[in-house]
Amino acid sequence: MVENISESVEKKAGAPLVKVEGLFKSFNGIEAVKGLNMTVNRGDLVGFMGPNGAGKSTTMRLLTGFLAADKGYIEVNHHDITKNLRKAQASFGYLPEQGGTFGHLTVKEYLTFLARSYGVSDIAESLRVATDMTRCNRVLHRPMETLSKGQRQRVFFAGAILHDPSVLILDEPTDGLDPNQKHEMRLVLKELAKHKAVIVSTHILEEAEAICNRVVIINHGRIVADTTPEELKRQGNGDIQVAFRILTTNKHYGKGD
Repeated sequence: MVENISESVEKKAGAPLVKVEGLFKSFNGIEAVKGLNMTVNRGDLVGFMGPNGAGKSTTMRLLTGFLAADKGYIEVNHHDITKNLRKAQASFGYLPEQGGTFGHLTVKEYLTFLARSYGVSDIAESLRVATDMTRCNRVLHRPMETLSKGQRQRVFFAGAILHDPSVLILDEPTDGLDPNQKHEMRLVLKELAKHKAVIVSTHILEEAEAICNRVVIINHGRIVADTTPEELKRQGNGDIQVAFRILTTNKHYGKGD
């Protein structure tokens, strides 16, 4: 009972929904993540960015528990991911960069399977809300293997929000979408972020500038910037791409270089 009261007080106090402290991960003696610290609160839509090989994907896999850290602490929705992995994973929605195809299942069968795995009580309503929001309700009865890349991406996104998680961890969510679909996805993300903590891994700087209220840039396994898109743009003399290049190459550029 004391533990429940304590957790309730902590949530009311506005504790971060994602907390990372002193995170390290190495592969064959090469450090991919080096002492990473980060917190994400409800209402944050964080663009998590970095050049290829910076440690971005490794960090995402650590946050979701698909990789174990060598050292450090990760908390998701107030659950220590080391001690309560299943509770932590049940409280976030994850969209990996490469989702499984499940080609023989229809969209409805695939999402129903996910809903049952999450323990969703009203599956029909959850499917309606998620597929309406992601605009994939028109393909519910089509086999997954017949969908275009963009359609599959929207179905996987529907699967990530199906159980109304408090935290969303999305790896390249607009990959494969056409310009209109990207616009719709960005509107959905901004709406969801009003009530959730959202981390979006993306290599599209304009996307982070358009929808995110924070930009976290990682380079060589360390966070080199955690700021607003507006401030990042100022650091690049009005050009967010210039700021990104300065932070990730240690070189200085003029605008338009």
